[in-house]
Amino acid sequence: MLCSCDRAHSRRLHTAHHMSEFKGAGIKPGVQVWRIENKQVKPWPEKDYGKFYEGDSYIVLKTKQKPASSSFEWDIFFWLGSESSQDEMGIAAYKTVELDESLGGGPVQHRETQGFESDQFLQCFKSVQYMKGGVASGFNKVERGVHETILLQIKGKRVVRVKPVPLSASSLNAGDVFVLVMSDVLIQWNGASSNKKEKAKALEVTKGIKDDERGGKAKIIVCEQGEEPEQFWTALGGQGAVAPAVSDEDVELSKSAPKLIQVSDASGQLTTTEVASGELSKSMLNTSDVYLLDVGSEIFCWVGKGASAEERKGGMKHAMDYCSQGSRPPGTKVTKVMETGESATFKANFASWPDPVAAATYGYQPGKPKRKSDTPMDIVGGMLDGMKNMMSGKRDSKAYLEDVEPVSLDVWRVENFKEVPLEKELIGQFYAGDSYIIKYVYKMNTKEECMLYFWQGAQSSQDEKGASALIATRMDDEMGGAATQVRVTMGKEPSHFVRLFKGHMVIHSGGKASGFANRTDGDSYDTDGISLFHVRGNDHDDTRAVQVEEKASSLNSGDCFVLVTPGTVYMWQGSGANTTEVDTATEVANLLKFSRTLELVIEGSEPDAFWEALGGKGEYPSEKVHLDSDREPRLFHCSNETGTFKVEPIFDFAQADLEEDDVFLLDTYTSIFIWLGSECNEVEKSKSAATAKAYIESQKYAADTPIITVKSGSEPPIFTSNFLGWNPSAVKKFVDPYEAKLAAALAANPAEPPPPSPEKRPSASSGVVYTDFKDPSQLKVDYEKLKGGDVAGVDPTKKEQYLSDAEFEKVLGSPRGEFNQMKAWKQAQIKKAKGLF
Repeated sequence: MLCSCDRAHSRRLHTAHHMSEFKGAGIKPGVQVWRIENKQVKPWPEKDYGKFYEGDSYIVLKTKQKPASSSFEWDIFFWLGSESSQDEMGIAAYKTVELDESLGGGPVQHRETQGFESDQFLQCFKSVQYMKGGVASGFNKVERGVHETILLQIKGKRVVRVKPVPLSASSLNAGDVFVLVMSDVLIQWNGASSNKKEKAKALEVTKGIKDDERGGKAKIIVCEQGEEPEQFWTALGGQGAVAPAVSDEDVELSKSAPKLIQVSDASGQLTTTEVASGELSKSMLNTSDVYLLDVGSEIFCWVGKGASAEERKGGMKHAMDYCSQGSRPPGTKVTKVMETGESATFKANFASWPDPVAAATYGYQPGKPKRKSDTPMDIVGGMLDGMKNMMSGKRDSKAYLEDVEPVSLDVWRVENFKEVPLEKELIGQFYAGDSYIIKYVYKMNTKEECMLYFWQGAQSSQDEKGASALIATRMDDEMGGAATQVRVTMGKEPSHFVRLFKGHMVIHSGGKASGFANRTDGDSYDTDGISLFHVRGNDHDDTRAVQVEEKASSLNSGDCFVLVTPGTVYMWQGSGANTTEVDTATEVANLLKFSRTLELVIEGSEPDAFWEALGGKGEYPSEKVHLDSDREPRLFHCSNETGTFKVEPIFDFAQADLEEDDVFLLDTYTSIFIWLGSECNEVEKSKSAATAKAYIESQKYAADTPIITVKSGSEPPIFTSNFLGWNPSAVKKFVDPYEAKLAAALAANPAEPPPPSPEKRPSASSGVVYTDFKDPSQLKVDYEKLKGGDVAGVDPTKKEQYLSDAEFEKVLGSPRGEFNQMKAWKQAQIKKAKGLF
C-alpha cells in the first residue's frame, strides 16, 4: 500500500505529461495566466495580464509563499467570458483540475464569470479589461497602424473593470469615467460625480493604452463633464444628455438555507445525493467523499482527504453542472475547498464545527465548549463577503517585536481613584479584583515610543475600571498624545501584552476594595492556604498563569497547573502539555512556593494529598484549551469616497495598501486596529469605529476584544508586525493620487504642450478681467447671472460664495458651512457640474 507521500508523488507523475502546458506553474510567488486556444492551454503574454476577451476562457494561478516558510499555497481561478463557448468553458474547468492535481491537490479552485468577479480575483491585477471577440473569431489580431475608435467605461477604485460600450453619448453617466480611444488621441472623460480615486485609476488605464498600444505616441486629453472638446462629441456622433450616476454596488445574490449534497463513486459511477438542508454539522462530512454545499449565492465543492481520484476530478464538474441548473444568477460563485483548509465562509454554514485551532477561550470554564464559532462574513455591511479565512499560519510577529529595544516598564495599581506605583518585584503579579496601568517605553530607530495599557480585572469594580481609563488618558495627554492606548481585560490579554512580563505573568483572585466612600467591603484575597493556577501559552514569553477554582474539573490534560497548599506546591503536568508550559509552570511554582516544598506530579500518578486539596478526584477535559488562532490577519479598507461608506477586504495586503486619505481596519484575532490616514475625514473615523464594534459582534469575538486606534506615522510594533517587510523609515506624505498622475501624463504628451488648466483659463467675457473683487458677504448675485459668465466685482474662483444662503443650498445641494468643509477636489467637481467654475 502506498503512503500518502507516495500517492501524492504518483499523482504528480500521472500528470507530468500535462506539465508542458503549465510549464513553470506555481514554483515562485506571483500570478500566471493561460488562455484556452483551439482546445489547448496556451500561456498568455505577461504584458496582457488583466486583459480578457469576452469570447474566451482563461486559467489564472496565484502563488503565495507561506510566511516564515519555503512552501507555497495556491489559488486557481478559471475565468469564463460572457461569449465563451461551452467547449472552452468545459476545457478550462477540466484543465484547472489537471493543474490542481499537478500541484498536489492543495490549491483552492474558483470559478469566475465576466462581470461578477470576486475581489480576490480582481486583486490579482492592476485592472481588468474586457475586449470584444476572442481567439475563435480572430478579432484579437490587430493590423499595425490601424486603430478602431472605441469608448471604454471604467468602474472601480482599487481594481478597475474596463469594458467597451457603444460609441454614443447615451453610454455616458455622471458617476463613471470613460476613455475615448482614437488613433492618435485618448480623451479621458470624468463624470461630475466620479471621485479622484476612480479618475486616478482610469488615468493608469489611459496611460497604459498610450504606452502599450500606441507606442507612447498618442496624446492624452483629460476633461471634466461639461468641458468636453468638440472632437469628443464628434466621435460620439453628437452631443447628448448624460445619464445621472448609477450605483456601482455588486448585484445582490440570494442566500437560502444551505444544502449539503454528497458526490460519491461507491456504486461504480459518480452520483449525487442530498444529505441534509437547513442546520448542518461537520459530522455530516465523510473524509472519503466529495460534497457540494449550496448556499444560494455560492456553491462550494468540499473534497475529503480520502476521496478517490475520480471523485476529486469530477466534484468540481458536478458543482458547475449543479450551478447551471435552476436558473442560477450568472454571478453565482463556485469554489473548491480541501478538507482542513476550509474557509470561514464555508464553515459559517455549519451549526457545529469543532475547531481547536480557532478556539481562543482564555476564560475557559469546565463543561462549556472551548471553541470560538465562525459566523457568516456578510453581517457587517458585506465587509466580509468573499473574504477567505487564511489558515496557513500567522505572520511571525515575534521576530519583529524582538528588534524593539525596551527602555522601561512601570506598573501602577488603581487605589482610591489614583495610581499607586507597584513595587518592581511585584511587576507581573495581577489581582482579578483590581485594575492597573502599565506604561511600556521602547526604542524604535533611536526614537522613543510609548504604549499605555490599562488592565481591568474580571472582579474589579466599575469605578476602578473607569478610573484606569481616565488615568491612562491623562498620562497620554501629559506626553502630548504620543502614546498608543490599549484597554486589556482579564482573560483576553493579547500576546504583545503578555510578552512584557517574559513568562512571569500571574493573575490571582481577590484584590483591593473599591474606592467608593460608601462601600463597606474590604480587601479580598485567597486566605485558605490552597490555590490552583492554570499555566498556558504558545512559547515562553507568551505564557501566563491564572488562578482558577480549586477543584478537579478545572484541570485539563493539555496544560500544566500549579497547586499551592499550606505545606507543598504541586506542579501538575498534563499529558499534552508542551515543554514551554512545563518550564514556565516550574518557574511559577518556584515563584509561589516561598518556604514550601516543591513536588512534580505527572498526570495519572497524583498522590492522595493532591486530590484532597482539590476536594476529591473528579473528571476533567482531556483536550487542550488553545490560546490563539493560527489564522492570518485581515485588512479592510474603509472609505466614503463615493458618498457612501464602504468597507472592502484587501487580500495579501502590504504596507503600500495603506492610503493616507482613508481608514483601515486590521483584525489580528486578539485585537482590532483602526488605522487613521493623515487625510481621512471625520465621517470615516466615526463610521469605522462603529464598524469595528459591529465586526466584533458579528464574528462572535469576546465583547471586550480591544479596539486600538493608531495614527499614520506613529504605528506601534504590535500593528506593524502584521505587515511583512514593514519599512518604518518610509516617509508618510500625502500625495493626491489623481493630480500627481494627471500632471505626469500631460507633461509626457507629444508635440504641443497641454492646454491650460481650468484654474488658469482666460476669462470667458469680452476681454475684461476683473481684479477688484468685492467681499461675498457684501454682494449677492443670482445663480443664472453667475453661470452666464464673469460679473463685475465677483471673484471668478469663488462664484458660489456670492449666492444667497437659500440659493446656495438649492443649487449646490448642501448648506454653505457643509460645502466649505468638503475637500477642494469635491468642491471643484460640484462647481463644475453647476457651471460655477
